[in-house]
Order: sequence, then C-alpha cells, then structure tokens
Amino acid sequence: MQQKKKGWKLGQDSETKMIVWFKDGNVRTMYSIDWRHKLSKTKSRETGLIRFRKKIKEYGPLAGTIEIYDKATGQRIAKFYEGNEMNINAEIN
Repeated sequence: MQQKKKGWKLGQDSETKMIVWFKDGNVRTMYSIDWRHKLSKTKSRETGLIRFRKKIKEYGPLAGTIEIYDKATGQRIAKFYEGNEMNINAEIN
C-alpha cells in the first residue's frame, strides 16, 4: 500500500498572517501560502508575502487597515491603510 504524502498545511505551516479590517466592519485573518504547491519540498516566506501584496492591491480602498505579522514572534512586519504601505509605527486617527 502506498503511503499518502501530507504536504503543507495552511495556518500550521504558514510563516506570516495578515489581518484585514474592512471599512464595512468585517475583519478577516489570512495565513500566507509560502510554498509553490502542496507537496513542495521547500517553502519561502517571500513567496507568501508576494501573494499577500497581490491581495492588498486587490482590496485597495475597501480595506481600512491591513497588518502583516510574523507568526513565530508575533511581531508586526508591515502595515497598510487603504492599500498603501505605512510606517509600521504610525498611528492612524
């Protein structure tokens, strides 16, 4: 009998997460897909961040604030407002 390959798991194997606060009041948490395909031998944090940036461009002005966090440390690594990148230490009034 052939053993099933498990592959990468979203959330569990993701290196970063993105939280989106939409202007309509909805909040959504997304996890990065840091691999090319489910059975890839390697993963790349940069691959996941590139995919997040595409999503941010797609949301544009529909999203108020978007923040990206490193899952291992919990540290915020990027912040966007209405699709534009902000200084991560800047406060929005």
